[in-house]
Amino acid sequence: MKFLDTILYRTWQFYKALFPDLDLQLWQEIKKKVDPKLVPLLEGLGKAEKSHTLRVLKLIEEDKDLPKELKTELSEFAIIHDIGKSITKPTLLFKVCKVLFRLSSDAHCIAGSRAVWHITHNKKQAIRILRHHVCPNQDSFLLHFQKYDNQA
Repeated sequence: MKFLDTILYRTWQFYKALFPDLDLQLWQEIKKKVDPKLVPLLEGLGKAEKSHTLRVLKLIEEDKDLPKELKTELSEFAIIHDIGKSITKPTLLFKVCKVLFRLSSDAHCIAGSRAVWHITHNKKQAIRILRHHVCPNQDSFLLHFQKYDNQA
């Protein structure tokens, strides 16, 4: 059953990459919640990445069991967690290969971490971006976040 679930999930991921559903009005609203110096990088994200960000954010916002402070912190991080993809510009071919061959997806984490550090000097956010795929188990916040990121 787990194998079938994985195939269905990967098929859904591929569909979302090909046909992202982006709410432009909501996207404009969420950009207001981050450091204005990061907005150009957010705008550099592809439609699929923006759509993914909105799905992660929606899952967090809909979770009734989250304490308000944690929900706010998770929501803020959701907006910028994949900001490095505006630098690495992953292609559809890479996304397919990443899924099929389980390739590492840490290039955007490194790029995003460096960019956020150089732009905002927010060490906590930079480290979290760096580790959000590679070492989430070293930070309970990232373990919590990864649950939403993986669902979206």
